[in-house]
Amino acid sequence: MRKTPKLICIVDDVASVRRALGRLIRSFGFEVVLFESGRACLDGTAIDRAACLVLDVSMPGMDGFELYRVLQSTGRSVPTVFISAHDDERYRQRARSVGGVAFLNKPCDEHLLRDAIDEALVSDVTPGS
Repeated sequence: MRKTPKLICIVDDVASVRRALGRLIRSFGFEVVLFESGRACLDGTAIDRAACLVLDVSMPGMDGFELYRVLQSTGRSVPTVFISAHDDERYRQRARSVGGVAFLNKPCDEHLLRDAIDEALVSDVTPGS
């Protein structure tokens, strides 16, 4: 019986970044679902199956930290790798303080991204908890 790949959800408002991250993460052997906004992520059903979330912290409308908070408050905690185009220590500290597994700068280094996803998959945050 063939094992189903774990699902990674990517939320980023920049289409080219979403597609590039999606291709890269698929090359790691994961299933990927892309969302252009926090609202789209919340409206979809894929987040309920997600093993990991790769989440841009600064998006128009609902930012990544707000999406993360909403997911937690609705019982849909998902191990999260926060990403940003801004190498801002405040974002890095906030990502860790809210419970993010990692904070990476865009463009994401392939090896750092893979390590962060691997760390998320073995974290003690369980989807849906």
